[in-house]
Amino acid sequence: MIGEVLQFQDLQELCRPGERPRLSTVEAWARGQGIRYKYDGKGGIWTTAAAMNAALGLQHASNDTYGTDLF
Repeated sequence: MIGEVLQFQDLQELCRPGERPRLSTVEAWARGQGIRYKYDGKGGIWTTAAAMNAALGLQHASNDTYGTDLF
């Protein structure tokens, strides 16, 4: 991982820990999980931590306050 970017090797490890799955396997896994990705020009794919979080349904914490009508 470079900063917020997950490289192909990172995605391979997430897809099948301890193995080195092929590009087509990692692509199918990413599509199935709803992870948006791009091609890296080196025979792999990459994504961002934000794209992974979005696929997981995670969002950044919000500092918004709740209205008193909700309580």
